[in-house]
Amino acid sequence: MPLANFVLSSRSTESTQQKAAATEYGARILKLRLPEQDSLKNEAERCSADPLALAATGRAVGQQVRISRTDDARFVAVYTVSEPNPDDPGRADVVRTSQAGRERLGTSTEFEATVAAQVLDMPPLPGESPGVRFFELGEGGADDTYFVAIAPHGGLIEQHTDEQAATTAAHVRTSGFTASLWSCKGFGDAIKGASDRWHITSTDLHPASFPLLGSLMSRRFSYGVAFHGFAQQEGEADIYIGGAASWRLKRTVERALNRSRLSLNVKISTDADKPKFQGFSADNVINRLATSGIHLEQSARARVHHQAVARAVATVFASRGRWLMHLLMSFFR
Repeated sequence: MPLANFVLSSRSTESTQQKAAATEYGARILKLRLPEQDSLKNEAERCSADPLALAATGRAVGQQVRISRTDDARFVAVYTVSEPNPDDPGRADVVRTSQAGRERLGTSTEFEATVAAQVLDMPPLPGESPGVRFFELGEGGADDTYFVAIAPHGGLIEQHTDEQAATTAAHVRTSGFTASLWSCKGFGDAIKGASDRWHITSTDLHPASFPLLGSLMSRRFSYGVAFHGFAQQEGEADIYIGGAASWRLKRTVERALNRSRLSLNVKISTDADKPKFQGFSADNVINRLATSGIHLEQSARARVHHQAVARAVATVFASRGRWLMHLLMSFFR
């Protein structure tokens, strides 16, 4: 399916949802109620809300919402509603988050805000500056189930990762195999950067909030790669190869990267590494999309070589042997 059609189908879905329900409601952003909400104490991207208020907009606990300050609309960010409020139904307008969560909207105090069901903006037109914007793009045939490349934190959230996903998918396709692509791109400004506004952890991304992602999740890919970026600390590798794929496939990716001779420290993730480098969870978005999913974490130093890394990864999946394995697996599904 061409990119333009893919985006248009997303717009149509959003329009239908908007007709069926209100799209937003006024809320009070309050502090957490402790100790009941200790699990949210250190969470900047998550909040709690009233399930009935969410349902009135077509959203539910576990999905994403977009929150903007009533007194200053320049402050806007996306959150995952990770749990219902511990409040009585008479406080349906309450949304609770940590201090770090409130600071994403420019203040540590409590304030009034608008909670919107639609988290995404329209993609910019060709040649148009993205400005402060958050949007998704995707492409691929409706029947493609071989390979998918994704970048959940593209744009300036984790810079160059969306370019890597596009390069990888294009290389696999030009090598004669099918490949689908999904990226979510975010851009910020001097008030708040892209990551502060738009980053949602991969295990939380909900297809109800991201229509193009939802269309991909309606099928199951044999293979997939998710490109990510991280701020490197002393002693950490440049690239971590995680995900639910087999060790053998990860080892093949490692060899392909090392053959690029980029002088990068490449490591296959283990249980001893930080959870963000592992990507083992079944809830990780690439593991929900693909049977053999690779979660690739990259330092800023590694992403200087983003195109070389993407091409190296692509060679692993531009493989007739892997394609034949996909056909065999598809036959027994």
